[in-house]
Amino acid sequence: MNTDHSDSGPVPADDRRRYGELTIDTGECIIYDRENCRAWIQSTVAASLGELD
Repeated sequence: MNTDHSDSGPVPADDRRRYGELTIDTGECIIYDRENCRAWIQSTVAASLGELD
């Protein structure tokens, strides 16, 4: 899987289904891989891709 997102092109449908996100009670955001339960990141700050431009 290509992890270089500098091209900002459309995200393939398979990737959109593979990854999930949730917000916990503390307001932190967790992004996780549905195919690998050990692959996840947690952050106190979240921004949409549109906000990064």
